[in-house]
Amino acid sequence: MKIEKYKKTGKNKYKVYLEDGSDIVLHEDVILKYNMLLTKEIENLEEVCNYNLKYELYDKALSFISRRERSEKEIKVYLEKYTKDYDLIDKIINKLKDSNLINKDLYMKSYINDKINFTNYGPLKIKSDLLNLGFSEEEILENLSKFDNNLIQERIDKYINKQLKSNKKSLYFFKNKMLVNLINLGYERNDIVSCLDKVSVDSQKLKELEIAKLQKKYGKKYQGEELEKIIKRKLYEHGFFY
Repeated sequence: MKIEKYKKTGKNKYKVYLEDGSDIVLHEDVILKYNMLLTKEIENLEEVCNYNLKYELYDKALSFISRRERSEKEIKVYLEKYTKDYDLIDKIINKLKDSNLINKDLYMKSYINDKINFTNYGPLKIKSDLLNLGFSEEEILENLSKFDNNLIQERIDKYINKQLKSNKKSLYFFKNKMLVNLINLGYERNDIVSCLDKVSVDSQKLKELEIAKLQKKYGKKYQGEELEKIIKRKLYEHGFFY
């Protein structure tokens, strides 16, 4: 089919106007591959369109991984938005692997280092996330070896001590809250309890400060037994008894 003209529509993309009045958008490399500038025609439109789709998807994959490192599963899920040709997706994935643009070991090490350096995640949370990203348990455990007991204890202690600075609840309430939070962050219960056993707070001082705050807050509006009931209820919510 004869080509009437080209019009640039974006980076390395051209709208190609055909003699039958239709048009298609092709990548520059596809135009060059099929020698269209010289022949000024498309001999096999279906073949060109299929190759252009492959090129376009590969281009999308490159753009997707340029923002940050991605796992093979993430890239597959992303490409499935644009095509259900799973053979084509596999070919693109293999091409990315051949170019070392998908590297499972590097990705996993980078992922784990980021979670250690920039989050409070524990090993169980990281393991769960990596399983969801398509890695096997064996692969994950090999790379999680840096999460030794010392690092786990250090991270739990750091989290607890940071929360302790702003704590206004009783020791019992505080420990329960820390236990739930740290389990959700991916730490083993026994490791958390071991660290919490070292924690102590001046419950009496916290209680007195809370009473003073409640009296100041509600004292102007309530008096006598009514004020006492409010203070009792609020103290109980923080794990204290009046």
